Amino acid sequence: MDGSRSGFFSGRIARALLGLNNFIILASSIILTALLSYFLNNWPYRNTHLIYNLVIAVITLFLYLFVMVLPALKRYRGYALPLNMLLTYLWLTSLIFSSQDYAGARCLFFSPPGIGRCAMKHTIQAFFIIGFSFLLFNTILEALMWASHRRNQAVDGGGDAEKNRPLTSTTGTAAAAPTEGDRAAQTTV
Repeated sequence: MDGSRSGFFSGRIARALLGLNNFIILASSIILTALLSYFLNNWPYRNTHLIYNLVIAVITLFLYLFVMVLPALKRYRGYALPLNMLLTYLWLTSLIFSSQDYAGARCLFFSPPGIGRCAMKHTIQAFFIIGFSFLLFNTILEALMWASHRRNQAVDGGGDAEKNRPLTSTTGTAAAAPTEGDRAAQTTV
C-alpha cells in the first residue's frame, strides 16, 4: 500500500467512521435489549435463544458505553480489535438464532410461542442484522488501522500519521566536521 492509504487508516476519517459505527452498534444493542426484555417481562416463556440474544445485547451495550469514546482519542490505533472480533462472532450466532426463530411464519411458534407479535420479532431480527453488519465493518476497519499502525512503526519507528511527520525531530543535527583523529583513522585503513 502507498502512504496515502496507510495514512487514511490511521487518521481522523477512520476514527470518525469507527465512532459512527460504534454509535450504531450501541443503538442496536439498546433497542434489542428493550425488545427482548419486553418479551421476558410480559411472558413466562424463556428458551435458550431468547436468553442468549438478550445476554449478548446487554454485554454489547455495557462494553460499547466505554468503546464509544475510544475513536475520539488521537492515539487510538485499533486496539479494540480482539473485542470486535469476539462480538462479531457472538452477534452472528444471535443472528442465526433469531433467524431460526422468527423468519417467515415461524414467528408465531417461537420465542415466546403463540403470542404473535411477528412485527416485533422481525424488528429484533433486523436489528441483529444491522448490528452484525456494523460490527463486521468495525472489525475490518480496526484490523486495517492496527496493521497500518504496525507497518508505520516498523518503517519509520513511529510517528504522527495525521500530521505525516515522525514523533522525533531530526532538525539541528547537522553532521559535524571530521576531527584530526577521524582523518587519521581513515588514512590508515
